[in-house]
Amino acid sequence: MSAYSETSFDTKRYDDSRPNYPEPFYHELIKYHKEKGGTTQLAVDIGCGSGFVTFKLLEYFDHVIGTDPSSNMILQCQSHIPQSSENKFIEFSIGSAESHPSTIMPNSVDLITGAECCHWVDHAKFFTESARVLKPNGTLAYWFYKDPVFVGYPKANAIYENYTYNSSTATNPNEAFERYMGPYYQQPGHDYLRSLLKEKSPPPDLFYDIVRHEYISERDGAPTGTENAYVTKTPLFICKIIDMRWFLNYVKSWSAYHIWMKEHGDKYDIAEVFVDELKQQMGWDDDTKIKVIWDTVYTFARKK
Repeated sequence: MSAYSETSFDTKRYDDSRPNYPEPFYHELIKYHKEKGGTTQLAVDIGCGSGFVTFKLLEYFDHVIGTDPSSNMILQCQSHIPQSSENKFIEFSIGSAESHPSTIMPNSVDLITGAECCHWVDHAKFFTESARVLKPNGTLAYWFYKDPVFVGYPKANAIYENYTYNSSTATNPNEAFERYMGPYYQQPGHDYLRSLLKEKSPPPDLFYDIVRHEYISERDGAPTGTENAYVTKTPLFICKIIDMRWFLNYVKSWSAYHIWMKEHGDKYDIAEVFVDELKQQMGWDDDTKIKVIWDTVYTFARKK
């Protein structure tokens, strides 16, 4: 996403306001990787962003490389590199899903991960490039969460959809300017996000043992009490108790928000208007606690 590469993009806000991935998911990933003898010498995390997956992989792999097209993101990650131990090493470099840095050799990588980024890539090039650098039987793993769902608040979810998918000028050509963020997302990536990337899969001529697992709250159930029963539905179960302060920062981490503000920020802050509408319509204030869950999907595959 080009918006994340701009110097004005707030990388710290992105890091602080995004949900994290649960421990059971990493266990599932490593279990899959080791089932066919996968080794743990080198992992590459593409689209590493602020690096929280990259740093997590250092618990399992000797050498981890995080790559991202954004120099801002890479600089942030490099500023948080811990002191290397004798047997562990982490580094960050500019690169993309479609083109790894030249220092990453063919048939050298045990695991490639892509978290919350693979709906934006050129998939044919991504799969080919992944197969080029992975070892035989090496693992390709990518996953992401969709939109937050306000549990028990369908009206809030409808307001959310307006701001993130709809267009005010499409429904009212007399609008002076676009009042929603839907048109400011890069396509087809945003539609892939909405469909949980069901249109794309690792090609069977390059990969085998392909696993795709999705959790859709409307279909699979949304927790109203304890979340423990829902963790059994997917290891990638993301649930969070938020308030409107957190949600405001979450909206301000979106690429579409960043682009909308570049064009219309002299009029008002669209994230603040969005949150104000939620508060007014739902009777919430900044301190109201709301349960939010995310629909998720993950795909694991092994290189032939």
